[in-house]
This record gives sequence, structure tokens and C-alpha cells, in this order.
Amino acid sequence: MRNYSLFFIPFFLLNACTEPTTGSTDRKQSSAESVKPAQTTAAGSQKAVSIPPESRPYITVAAVSPQTFAATVQAPARVEFRAKALSTVGAVVAGRLGKINVQVGDRVKAGAALATLESSEAAQMRADITRAKAELQRAEDHAKRQAVMQKSGVGLEIERAEADIQLRQARADYQRSVQAVRLLGEGADQSIVLRAPIGGVVLRANASTGAAVEAGAVLFELGEPGALWIVADVFDNDLPLIEKGAKATLQISALPEPVSGHVAAIGASMQPDLRRGAVYVELDDSHLILKPGMFARASISAAGPRRIVLPTTAVLIKDKKQTVVYLETAEGQFEPRNVTVGQARDGQVPVLEGLADSDRVVISGALLLDSAAAMLL
Repeated sequence: MRNYSLFFIPFFLLNACTEPTTGSTDRKQSSAESVKPAQTTAAGSQKAVSIPPESRPYITVAAVSPQTFAATVQAPARVEFRAKALSTVGAVVAGRLGKINVQVGDRVKAGAALATLESSEAAQMRADITRAKAELQRAEDHAKRQAVMQKSGVGLEIERAEADIQLRQARADYQRSVQAVRLLGEGADQSIVLRAPIGGVVLRANASTGAAVEAGAVLFELGEPGALWIVADVFDNDLPLIEKGAKATLQISALPEPVSGHVAAIGASMQPDLRRGAVYVELDDSHLILKPGMFARASISAAGPRRIVLPTTAVLIKDKKQTVVYLETAEGQFEPRNVTVGQARDGQVPVLEGLADSDRVVISGALLLDSAAAMLL
């Protein structure tokens, strides 16, 4: 009897340990059967999601096609001078400022004398041009003499060729001296007259009488107050929606009422840290009294080309930078697709890249598919 008892005790213990394991396995299998296996790539990343028929009513699919997306792009802006209406005057060589003829706020004409710079380098450069001119004259006389001698049969070809080389060198030295003195500007001996390259108002004067300045130092800044425009900083995903000539409404801090304008140009470069590009807006009323640096708010009409437009519920954002929609590839089969979108407005968002005409897109219930996809990873 003792031997039979010892035999049955391990048998019952073994059955007790194996029954829960079998039940847990059954539950996992029944849970997995509620979502069909997803198609995967060779790398194992999920490419399609299959949902059971009972979940299908919670998902809405629609075929998309391009349409006109009329909206308004909002962007911060500022008043700036046009590039052609802004100029600087600097010192070509080091020196010391003599007489200063203008001050900030003065209106000057193009060519007006702004100040006088005294420079020993200018005196040396003007002396060099006199020396170079004399060398050129000497080289020309020598070349002529060698040509006459060779023609008379008493000169050598090698001497005439050497005289021609010396003439070319002397002519090049003289031309360099002329160009250098021309860059200095008007004046005599060591004096240089600094003149206004354009007509306008003196915006800034970094100069004082008797001050020593280095070569390349900016001494005066000039601008034409009537040649201003508005520069709007537009997000990169909104730039494709804006076209040249688009209408704009501008709320400028110094003006009580909004003013109208139109897009004159769109910048080719971006601010990488802000992901914004410049849009230049001309005012319809050129007689408004504005000053550069004033802040504004721009509302630009973005009636761009025909684009596919989706409700915001169709677009999912992942990792704060990736935008995804789900496409129906077959009955009950859905595939994620990366897209590039513009800025959402009034519950609608334009798709810039990633979709084609007649694609069947999930416009509601995308979160359900994304959750199912995450469970199957």
C-alpha cells in the first residue's frame, strides 16, 4: 500500500502543474485570432494591417482627388528696406576721419559728400600710379626703339621680344594702379572724399571727427524711406501654397487699420533653425508712413494649385515629425503611407506629397488601425 501511495502522489502533482499552462495558451491564441497577422517586409517592419469584420464599421474610407485648397496663411512679419534701397559707405583703406558733413536723419542726394578721410595709404597709392605711368612710358619708348632697330637690320629679334614683354608688364602695372586709385574715390594726395552712392536718408553714422578707422569699416548707412516692403516669415510647409501676386492683408503695429498688399517675391533660402522662409509683400499704398523694424502680422491668400485635401482625423503624427495616413489596399487590408502636409485650417489639411488621385484613404478610424499595428509589432 505504501508503494501505491507514493506512485499516485507525483501523478496528481504533475496534472495540477500542467493544467494552468494549457489554459493560458488557449487564451493567447483566441486573443491573437481577433486581429489577423499583418504583412511584413524582410526587415520585419509592418507594412499592412488586417482587421476583423466586426471592426470594419468603425473605419471610414474615401477615394481622394485633387481640389482647390483656398486658405489663409498667417505669419509674423516686419518692415524692411528693399535691397536696392539700402546702401553703406565704408573706408577702403585705413585712415583718420577729417570733416563730417552729415548726421543721422539728414536727407542727401546721390553723390553728396558725406565725410573726408585722411590716409597715408591713399597718398602712397596715388604716388604709385604716377610711378607706373612713367614706367609705362619708358617701356613704350624702348619697344618702339627696338622695333625700329630690327627693321633697320641692326637689332636682334630676342631684344625686340624682350622689349614687348616689358611693355605688357608695365601696362598691366599701370592698369592695376588706376583701378586701385579709382576704388579710393575722389580726392587728392592723402585725402579721400566719401560720397553717397544713392539718394536717401542717413540711417546710421558710425563716425566721429578725428576717429581712426580700419580698412573695410562701415561708416554710414543710407536708405530710401519710400522703398520699403513687408517681410513675412512663413513656415516651410506653407511656402508651396503661396504664389507670386497673391493678395495679403497686413496688420502693422503703428497703423490703426489693416492695409492691403500683394506678394512680390518668395525667398529661395530657409532659416534652418526656425524652418521658415521669407515672403516679400509690397504695399498697395506706397504713401504710408512706415519705418524699418516695425512689427506686423501678415495674412496671405493661399489659393495655390489643386491639391488633395484630407480631414485632420486622417493624418497621424509620429515622433513629432513624421506624418502618416492609412490606405485601403484590399478589403480589410490597410497600409501606412508617409505624406507631407501643409498647415491645417478649419479641420482640413492639404497633402503636398505622398498621395495620388483615386487613392482610398482612411479618413476616420486611423487611430484604431495604428493601435492594431502597434499590437502586432
